[in-house]
Amino acid sequence: MLTKLRFKLELLFLYFKRSWLYFLISLLIGSSLIIFRQNIVSLYKKVNHPTQKIGIEGLFTSSNLPPEISQKISYGLTINTDSNKFDISPLVKSLDIQNDQTQYFFELNPDFKWHSKQSLKSSDFNYKIAGLNISFPDSNHLIIQTEKPFAPIFSTLSEPLIRKNFDGLGKYKVDSFQYQDGYLKNLFLKSENSNLLYRFYQNETDLLNAFKIGEVDQIEISSVPEDLNDWPKLKITKNIKTDERYLALFINTEKLNSKQFRQALAYATPKTKDLNERALSPISPTSWAYNPEVKEYAFNETRAKELIKDNEIESINLSYNDRRLIDLADSIKKSWEEILGIKVSAQISNQIDTQNYDIILAYGSILNDPDQYLFWHSTQTKTNITKINHPPIDKLLEEGRQTFDQQERKKIYLEFQKILLEESPAIFLKYPILYTISRN
Repeated sequence: MLTKLRFKLELLFLYFKRSWLYFLISLLIGSSLIIFRQNIVSLYKKVNHPTQKIGIEGLFTSSNLPPEISQKISYGLTINTDSNKFDISPLVKSLDIQNDQTQYFFELNPDFKWHSKQSLKSSDFNYKIAGLNISFPDSNHLIIQTEKPFAPIFSTLSEPLIRKNFDGLGKYKVDSFQYQDGYLKNLFLKSENSNLLYRFYQNETDLLNAFKIGEVDQIEISSVPEDLNDWPKLKITKNIKTDERYLALFINTEKLNSKQFRQALAYATPKTKDLNERALSPISPTSWAYNPEVKEYAFNETRAKELIKDNEIESINLSYNDRRLIDLADSIKKSWEEILGIKVSAQISNQIDTQNYDIILAYGSILNDPDQYLFWHSTQTKTNITKINHPPIDKLLEEGRQTFDQQERKKIYLEFQKILLEESPAIFLKYPILYTISRN
């Protein structure tokens, strides 16, 4: 027994004597991997970035990319800061404003090049904006002249500059893209630290199915299916989108020209009880110009009946074009018929004639700047779909565009919201809720 043990020990000693260097190297490598594992993982990620696959709902081309994508690919002359104000972008070295805020002299940063390696020139900024005249003294300078003072100019100039084939100037470069039936199918972005693959789907059902089969690892949808609650390693985050759009009932004030009738509709409209979701005006609650003290038109059956007493309108049409709004439209129809005693026809339509309608249930856009001229000024016949024509509103919107002092502008837009809600050309309902679902 002892002889066998001695033989094994001697054999092990001889083996170690011949291979001690390999043992030592292995020990050093193993210890280094344990001690420096975080550094090694970080280095690996820098060299070999994992690709984040993100699903997007909608039909897009290079000219209408979602801001979350376009702002990664490129810059405009200005950018929106974290404090919801605007500043010059990294493309601009300096800005000089002259002639009572009507002339803007931009000097470009010479260090910037397009992703295609071409030099950035002032003439690349070919913005086509009504009321702005752009000239190019040389390749590094451009001058923007406005017909009159225009306070939203910095918001207007924040549109990212993207050339053919997604050539941009931002932190992310478009490495490849694919179209299908005239719209984007895939868009692959690369930066120094990460890779992003965007895949586009026509509707929410297709988007959800793509997530389930593993085509994408992150999506945003309006509701979470029950079967996903049982999936392991999912992160689900609820987001109230208060800075992109709002849901409202837009009223054709030429057809329904009684303010009392419009207010009766507002009081008879069921609304969300979650105050965080409730929209009160067309300006985001995160904006410095938001007025939280406007008429809320909380659901009030008694007040609605008081206002409808002398009404002569017997029937109205309610139009919408999003199937996800069917239940809400039916709820509004039922409430109006029961409380106001009028006949309501609620119809879904792919194409709504915004020049000839009664009421539209739809989403309105929220701009970075509180300027509301396009949506509510009487001269804007294409974009003022409610056809509201109210001289005090027009006057305030004109002043708001020509006033640069923020405190003075704030007073103007506070008053604008107060009058707009009193006139009730629209019934503001809520902000959309989106759930971000991602795999851990």
